[in-house]
Amino acid sequence: MLISDAKSVRSEHSKSVLEKIAHASVSENPLAAVFQPWIYPEHDWPSPADVIKRAADAKGAELTSRGVAVLGFSCDLPTFRSKYESSFLEHLRWLMGRPNFGAGGEPAGVLVDPISLMGVWVGGRNLLRNEKRNKFDAWAAAVMKDAMLIAGESGFDRSLLAALEVCLTGNEQRLNGIPSWLRASLSRKGWGIISDTEVAVVLKTAIEDVQNISNPFEAGIRLSAIQWASSRALQFDLSALSVADLVRVLSNVALVFQRWTWEEKPRTTKRGAVARKWHIENEYHVQSLLYAVLKPVIPALEEEKYLASTGVYQPRADLALPALRLVIEAKFWYPGKKAKEVIEEIAADLSLYLRPDSPYDSLIAVIWDDAGRTQEHGELKRGLGGLNGMRDVVIVPKPSFMRD
Repeated sequence: MLISDAKSVRSEHSKSVLEKIAHASVSENPLAAVFQPWIYPEHDWPSPADVIKRAADAKGAELTSRGVAVLGFSCDLPTFRSKYESSFLEHLRWLMGRPNFGAGGEPAGVLVDPISLMGVWVGGRNLLRNEKRNKFDAWAAAVMKDAMLIAGESGFDRSLLAALEVCLTGNEQRLNGIPSWLRASLSRKGWGIISDTEVAVVLKTAIEDVQNISNPFEAGIRLSAIQWASSRALQFDLSALSVADLVRVLSNVALVFQRWTWEEKPRTTKRGAVARKWHIENEYHVQSLLYAVLKPVIPALEEEKYLASTGVYQPRADLALPALRLVIEAKFWYPGKKAKEVIEEIAADLSLYLRPDSPYDSLIAVIWDDAGRTQEHGELKRGLGGLNGMRDVVIVPKPSFMRD
């Protein structure tokens, strides 16, 4: 039934209607011009290059919260991120220095436009770390609080603000009441929670009453939700996974060692049986472990992927997911090596993997800690978390039964 629904005439007609609404907006609304390719990249959108450049060039009275949002979304688009990072951060400082309400009590634009707030939050989340990130989160929380007071009790804007609040605070108890199609769309960006059991509901609600939808941003989000549901319904493939999904899988790699082969004596009485121990002694072993965990789930996973050469050196990614433009870097943290050295090594690799001409724009580092230095994991994660393009860091401590 799900496959039939995903391919149905009604579903395709609804997508066509939504695409028409969303497509018309990109020539009329600068924010829509960059938002639509961000939320629903499967469609053939006009390039937002001119719109983004105008936002970056704005000065003085030309500065607006919508312009900051345009730059925020652009910093999550691989083609534009590196070029406009500094412009976004400069304009963000201007926005954060402004009051939420004017002298006459009129609300700032970022309070009354959830899509603008979303764009600003996307840019801040991608680029800011440590103290700057904490300061930004505090500012965003204050804006969110005032925006919720202004928003109506129902409707698209209210639902989007509620979803953003969950993303900002991590309070999953607030998910109730947020439409499933909205949660499904945001989950493609690594936000929120949606279950495979909700596929049918997402598909049904995303195409409901499309003839009454006039908001182009809602249209784009519904299109993204339909894409999520169709991918889940038709097959469990890479297009249905997000980077957040992969991080959850990789974060549980340590559970593998609950059933790891490490024998002090043979497990069987068969003649000739000997005790076996599966050692992990270098980065190749770590890479093999990750491959064994991920390949059955993601057949499209590639290994030993060569990238464009730099001089006489041709970098090679350990594991890669081209559809997600993602590299998974396996690293062996030897005893005696300092966390700073590991950070420097991964930073050097990252600069080669994520060059402007690279097919990849993000990286997850998976580090095998061969000495079980859990007290240093925080320092290592903080150091790597500040690198551009670093989506997450997973550290797997060597199990105690393996240590001499």
